Amino acid sequence: MVRRIKAKLVLRLREQGLSRNAIAVGYGMSKHSVIDVFDTADRLNVSYSDVEGKADDEVYALLFPGRGVIESAYEQPDWTRVHSELGRVGVTLRLLHAEYADSCRVKGVPFMGYDRFCKLYADHVLRLGVTSSVLLQCLFGRLSGVFPQCGLMVFPGVVIVSR
Repeated sequence: MVRRIKAKLVLRLREQGLSRNAIAVGYGMSKHSVIDVFDTADRLNVSYSDVEGKADDEVYALLFPGRGVIESAYEQPDWTRVHSELGRVGVTLRLLHAEYADSCRVKGVPFMGYDRFCKLYADHVLRLGVTSSVLLQCLFGRLSGVFPQCGLMVFPGVVIVSR
């Protein structure tokens, strides 16, 4: 994965009077990337004072719209619907993944595997900022059950989730 330049940091250092070379060398950034930020900021008339209250991702998107956006090759499920369906009794991620896979097969589009489905759902739950027992199922679903080697039954117990 390609690292994004910290455009907000570059603009702040530029406002403090540092040169392109000083920023690149001092902060381990590509000189060409620093030049891109300088040139784009000049072209758009953007200074550090304009972006001071914004997050790094917002500043990067302002200067370089569309750059770094990756489209998934897979049909994306409606994560809000998945989340609400999981609140119903007897509904599991495995069941919802099977329904998702079946609908993709009918449409003739590629679908993601169960592991990726669980990971993306866990990301969705984290973005919502809620704690979900389903998130724990995503993380620990494979750890529960009986080990055939020794017959030991493993049940994930209490899991502390902190943010």
